[in-house]
Amino acid sequence: MTEDAAPAALPPPDDLVTEFVTEARELIAAAAEDLLALDGSSGAGTPDPDVVNRVFRVVHTLKGSAALFDWPAMLALLHAAEDGLAAARVGTLQAGADLVDLSLAALDAVARWTEAIAATGALPAGAAAESARLMARYRARLAPATTAAEPDDALAGPVPGWAAALLADLGERSAGPLTALRYAPRPDCFFSGDDPVGLVRRLPGLVALRLDPAAPWPPLDSLDVFACNLAVTLLTTDPRAEVEAVFRLVPDQVEVAALGPPVPAQAAPEPATGAEAAAIPQSEVSRTLRVEAGRIDALVALADDLAAARTLLGEVVARAGAGANLADCLPALRASDERIGRLSAELHREAVGLRLQPLARVFRRFPRALRDIARQLGKEVTLTLAGEETEIDRDVAEGLFEPLLHLLRNAVDHGIEPPSLREAAGKPAIGRIVVAAESRAERVVVTVSDDGRGLDPAFLRRRAAERGLMAPEALAALDEAGAIDLIFAPGFSTAASVGAVSGRGVGMDAVRAAVARLGGTCTVESRIGAGTTIRLRLPRAQSLVRLLLVEVGPERYGLPMEAVVELARIPRAEIRDLAPGAVTVLRDQTVPVLHLADLLDLPRGPDEPRRAWPEARLAVVRAGRERVAIEVDRFAGRFDGLVRPLPPLAAAPGLAGTTLSGDGRVLLALDPEALVGRDDPRGEGESLP
Repeated sequence: MTEDAAPAALPPPDDLVTEFVTEARELIAAAAEDLLALDGSSGAGTPDPDVVNRVFRVVHTLKGSAALFDWPAMLALLHAAEDGLAAARVGTLQAGADLVDLSLAALDAVARWTEAIAATGALPAGAAAESARLMARYRARLAPATTAAEPDDALAGPVPGWAAALLADLGERSAGPLTALRYAPRPDCFFSGDDPVGLVRRLPGLVALRLDPAAPWPPLDSLDVFACNLAVTLLTTDPRAEVEAVFRLVPDQVEVAALGPPVPAQAAPEPATGAEAAAIPQSEVSRTLRVEAGRIDALVALADDLAAARTLLGEVVARAGAGANLADCLPALRASDERIGRLSAELHREAVGLRLQPLARVFRRFPRALRDIARQLGKEVTLTLAGEETEIDRDVAEGLFEPLLHLLRNAVDHGIEPPSLREAAGKPAIGRIVVAAESRAERVVVTVSDDGRGLDPAFLRRRAAERGLMAPEALAALDEAGAIDLIFAPGFSTAASVGAVSGRGVGMDAVRAAVARLGGTCTVESRIGAGTTIRLRLPRAQSLVRLLLVEVGPERYGLPMEAVVELARIPRAEIRDLAPGAVTVLRDQTVPVLHLADLLDLPRGPDEPRRAWPEARLAVVRAGRERVAIEVDRFAGRFDGLVRPLPPLAAAPGLAGTTLSGDGRVLLALDPEALVGRDDPRGEGESLP
């Protein structure tokens, strides 16, 4: 039996694990942010000692929290990281890029282990081996001279026969030396005060363990349950001297051997770091929210008001049931209905507000990822974050990380030029990327802008032709905006070859699909030599929407009232057919007229209402910068409902989502901009940041 951790102990209480996971996530994020700041300041001179102290305190706190549990691999790695940062604090180790890289790698490992703990309550397989690799790197950095001057009897020797099988069973190899130990406790060790399990657990670098009977087991009727009949064989990354110190009271019962680093038969996969580690999603098992007490108090107060309003309504209903004049009861019924409606809307807004979280939790994961991508590509890039305080629904925020990470990769790889080319073009050698967010009514707009080379429509047409994405005639007919939109075509890539970052033809189409799943849209604007801006328009939260109910034949739909400018009834003679379609004049302005049935591709019978009725019923809506009149058969009132986005397979152009009407039927809510195909790619006509 080979194990990657110490012998199992009683599992910790779930509430303690939950508290640890919550605290660890916050501490790891804070330490990573400070390490990146330390990396940026190390090249300018002496690193900021306050930053080093903050990182040290975070790692020290993490180590103290991990010590409450039976996770020796995590505890040992955090102890090694603490030693490295302590040396940097006193000046015996330079707090440069090497220590930053190693500390970030250690935090990456602890972050992934934390998510595994959140999901399963235990460290993942291979954690001990990964901890050993990182600890060996810390030891090499902290005491290279001491390592070189070890006495001959501490150097690696041949593998003893009793350790060979255990070493062969070790699935993942350590990059550093190992110490092998065979411990055969005396049968009466318990009466001597020895604790074999306790001694083994004092080895933080334990990577493999085997328990075998020291002698054949006797029959059950003669078995002495107080006699120890175990032989312990283990491998650890702890130095031989430290292992011997742990077992110094039982030297006659142990054999110790120092082993060299094993050579793997097959290279083990390296743990994800940098952008890859940042992209690992958090566990879906632990889905908790931290809520301010004031918000809970507001919800309770609204619930109390709603209960009081319901009581008042019950009194009115009782009066009507007792024979009171209905006309006398009508004002009270209306007042109760209005009050309950207002309180319900406020209660819903407060409840939805509980799910909102600032985008800072997403944005602050990008500096580390961008740093690693830029280093990999040999470029220098600065990242500016704006609007981090903008709040958005938690699920939308969690689904936003992957698309934004794709955009950052593309911006560094395809957008930002190498330093030499930037200087030749009169630009600063260091590229600039801006990720910004802002609220616009019930939407949140997130932009990713770079000051790179921009997109060349002619080049995009040639590349699309080379990949056979469109016919040459169709490519030639595209305007500049249509050519730029080619980057969203599946399989399209501007990379000349497949690289570690991009070039596989998967990226921008995945971004648009992911944003669509979140109920948003993705548009792009670019200028050659000046850069590119990608804009994501996303729902801020699920909220009650006031809809104008309209009917076409037997079907009923909802138009968001915020998009409706006015309702009009005009003589049909005032609608004129002009190329390319029908128009009318409203308030001295020519307005296109489109019939809702045509926009939704609904079948139209011979007795269609627009031919039978002398008047046309028009809902004038805003679509981008223009006003468009949508003709319907009937207006059916107003309705407040919670509009939920359609699932991807059911999504269709022009449909914003669904809601339930008062009678329980499903009502389709329309998106006027998508419906008439006049979405403004620049986001309501505003200039790019």
